[in-house]
Amino acid sequence: MTDLIPSLLAGLLGLGSGIFIVLSLIEKPVWRLMWAPRSAHVSDEEARKVHAVLKRVIHLLPPTMMTTMATTSILMILLLIQTGLSAAAWTAVGLFFVQLILIVARLFKDIRGVDQVPSDGEVGAVRDGLGALTLLHHRGLVMTLTTLVAVIVVQTIS
Repeated sequence: MTDLIPSLLAGLLGLGSGIFIVLSLIEKPVWRLMWAPRSAHVSDEEARKVHAVLKRVIHLLPPTMMTTMATTSILMILLLIQTGLSAAAWTAVGLFFVQLILIVARLFKDIRGVDQVPSDGEVGAVRDGLGALTLLHHRGLVMTLTTLVAVIVVQTIS
């Protein structure tokens, strides 16, 4: 029974990481927009193409990830209790929740930045929204992977 919570966490964090990796690969042609939305290294055509792809999945993935991260949140608290409030578990839980809060703080704004902008609309708005959402996806990938590593460490030393 003691291995169940870390195993479930590993599965959920692996699922989240997988989704973020797929999104990252879809967004690879526009990675430069994360830091410079008006970068000349990304063509308007490429930005519009990736934007259109994200608009197709934008109503499917957020509810999936919200359910995954809500379940992960509950399991992280259970992990903390299961380990007797160990320092390692506190570190893993803190790492997860700090990153999650930072992501959720921007989530709806960044989703709207793509969802409410037509792919064939004003190119500056397409690029701005795309860059912000791409960056958010990469932050999500960092969150899921670092938390997965932290859970493995907690399981190993507990």
